[in-house]
Amino acid sequence: MNLYQAIILALDDLGREGTIKEVSSWIETKYPNTWKDVGTALADMVPKSLGGNSSSTVSEDYRVLERIAPGKYRLYQNTAR
Repeated sequence: MNLYQAIILALDDLGREGTIKEVSSWIETKYPNTWKDVGTALADMVPKSLGGNSSSTVSEDYRVLERIAPGKYRLYQNTAR
């Protein structure tokens, strides 16, 4: 399990969208003290075609989020890892 997989699971469990705070809280509950900086990871998971960060090194396999508002993201693909 990596942070990107945990984010996908969190968003799936949260109804396919959530804020940085909601995702961080879900991850901390399920995987205490495992990862930090969930907000940066969320931003890095937005593909370039949807305005994502061009300097992100996240694999295209995990670039499955859409930023729908400041600090709020949703899964745009039917993704389960």
